[in-house]
Amino acid sequence: MRAGDFNAFRRAVRYSCALWGGRFNPIVIVDREEEANRLIDLFRVDAILSIGETDEVKNFPKKYPYLIDPFFHDAIFAKGGEHEHPYVQVLDVHNALAHLRDRPEWKSIMDKGVRLFTWQPDDPLADVFLAQLGGYPSADEVGTDYRALLLEASEGTEHGLDPSAPISPDTIEYPGISYLARHGLRRHYNINSGWNSPGFFVGSATNLDDLVCHWNLRACDIPLWFVDPQHLGRYTALIPAWEKAMRERVANYRHEWDRQVAVWTQQEDLDDVCKPFGGAKLSRCRVSDGIWNGRNVRAPTMHFGQASVLGVMGSEGGKPKVSFALSEKPFHGDTWFYQQHLVASVSFIGGLYGDEQHTFHAPYVPELNEFYARTMHFHYDRLRVEPERLGLVIDVADHDSFLYALPVGDLMERVFGMAGYEAKLSSAGLIARQLIARLGGVQGARVFKIPGVRRLLKTHGPGASFTKKAALQIIGSKDPDHPDAKFSDHEDLHVEPRARGEKLTADAVFGHLVEKGLFRIGAELTCPACRMNTWTPLDTLKQRVVCDLCGHEHDATRQLTDCNEWHYRRSGVLGAEKNAQGAVPVSLTLQQLDTSFHSGLHGNMYSPSLELTPKEGTEGAPCEVDFVWIIPRAYPRKTVVILGECKDQGPITAEDIANLKRIADALPRKRFKTFVVLSQLAPFSDEEIKNAKTLNDEYRRRAIMLTARELEPYFIYEWTKAEVGVEGRGGTPEDMADATEKIYFGNGDDPH
Repeated sequence: MRAGDFNAFRRAVRYSCALWGGRFNPIVIVDREEEANRLIDLFRVDAILSIGETDEVKNFPKKYPYLIDPFFHDAIFAKGGEHEHPYVQVLDVHNALAHLRDRPEWKSIMDKGVRLFTWQPDDPLADVFLAQLGGYPSADEVGTDYRALLLEASEGTEHGLDPSAPISPDTIEYPGISYLARHGLRRHYNINSGWNSPGFFVGSATNLDDLVCHWNLRACDIPLWFVDPQHLGRYTALIPAWEKAMRERVANYRHEWDRQVAVWTQQEDLDDVCKPFGGAKLSRCRVSDGIWNGRNVRAPTMHFGQASVLGVMGSEGGKPKVSFALSEKPFHGDTWFYQQHLVASVSFIGGLYGDEQHTFHAPYVPELNEFYARTMHFHYDRLRVEPERLGLVIDVADHDSFLYALPVGDLMERVFGMAGYEAKLSSAGLIARQLIARLGGVQGARVFKIPGVRRLLKTHGPGASFTKKAALQIIGSKDPDHPDAKFSDHEDLHVEPRARGEKLTADAVFGHLVEKGLFRIGAELTCPACRMNTWTPLDTLKQRVVCDLCGHEHDATRQLTDCNEWHYRRSGVLGAEKNAQGAVPVSLTLQQLDTSFHSGLHGNMYSPSLELTPKEGTEGAPCEVDFVWIIPRAYPRKTVVILGECKDQGPITAEDIANLKRIADALPRKRFKTFVVLSQLAPFSDEEIKNAKTLNDEYRRRAIMLTARELEPYFIYEWTKAEVGVEGRGGTPEDMADATEKIYFGNGDDPH
């Protein structure tokens, strides 16, 4: 609605009161763009209904293309026609009444008595009463006479409010229209409470901004009565009754600060605002522009209830699929209401074990709603991403549903698309992904913590063969690149199951590498014709062999019987690609991040090397990131995106860092919090440290620097205390950025 449009405000209130849960709908003024954006985000809006005839109001939903209207004819109410009864496209109070009439709680409501308050249209407090006590749209407007339905179902009574008399305390003691619009709904724990002290809102009944502000605060589930000081005489009985009720409401809250009763206002003079309440001990909450930023007032998730259901896993089109039944419905499912919709919020306990390329934990990025819907469901307009959940728009008649797992690679493409880049897996990324798959997942890369394993891969290239004796000597000996490191540092490292108390040996490590397919077994034979040595894999070894070099066929029996040891070669992607060595630091870094950020509830997502190409209109040149790590976080926290540059011995150049900084800056700060990991197995040079520092600024620490000292131990900063006197948990990217600041930049103070 537009600013100053009282009629639109009244329609918005009446529409909301006719909807079950409508009390929690925000009212947005389109003229104030920044505030409107904040309210849309704060309330995690599912759909926008324009009320008003101006182009500005009608076109406002187009600013949010990701909030696709899932309703037929893009309307909430349908009056029906000659052969069609009127209907509503979301749960309404008619459904609530039909559902409640046979339930025990309805009897208690009836026993107490339902009261519908009326007032004169010219009452100065008419708009206050409408917002506070509720009202319904006319039957001519929406096709349903909600007032008549409520009076009939509840045997309620109407009570008039005399403009010349004080407001009766009865208005807060009896259930009515406003009560029914929220009946049965309660807060869900997924959104932490912000400012939520109940009490009074002080404003002017003639100021639409005050009326809208009061409505939106109550939509955040904050119980407030609107008090207009210009009509203070009307409140003489109501103020003490409401204050008493609110103090009783908060009396048993755990923390003292939660037991406050408050005065809320948009006015600047708080002392003057508090005068109507005499000497009452009330806290003061001033509503400014920043109150809707998600860090002060928070709109809770209101829900009917929750239940655990068993999902049936399957696969379709190469994607995991889970099918599940919807829990018992806390609403009426009669055919009369079949066109009504609501949201089923689905969360997953556990994950897709063994499948790191798919996830059911979609990051909270509403701009990707359509992508999520088309990828994970069927209807492009029937899915909304929610904090830690997926919201499916369902019909009241639906009994079951399904979701496909989200391909992580597709998600990466969409995330970087929001930054203005096309992303695709590079050849290096393919190699790293295959290597990780060979190892059984990213945790399998922990074997690379052993310097001797990395040295073995360096020493023997794709075409070189070696004996087990030579391999064990390299694995178990000191690494020239890390003279202080020794194999015994890792004798407790778990790479495969072994007896309790048994230490890891070089022999076991090599056997593990061969078993995982990183090395192939074969024999080294000498051709009698060309006198050249050739390596023949065990899988193809026969007594009569053909020389790969000259084509001569010869009997290898004597050479095989005289052979004392098998010879081994790198296999798979490690054997076919000379640059495969670069996959090792990438895999090891991903493994350490997985250990540090592991969570049983939220799925972390990663991708090895991506090629990024700027789209038209995006500055910069094509570049590559060695890995991307995404951490979904619960609202209002932002999704974390970590960009990585990994080297074996370096160097990490100024250009590398500049590319990463440019990409990190391009990701929308509204949705993403970015970090940059610089990882190499050698110590950083002074120049690298200087360049890395440019990733930080006055308000952000996002540079994370890791060497073998952080990558080789099980816990990331296990060795830093002894070596550089810095301790760190490393459980979050923020922890790692702070540790980097202390270790490399000489500043342990918190950023502004």
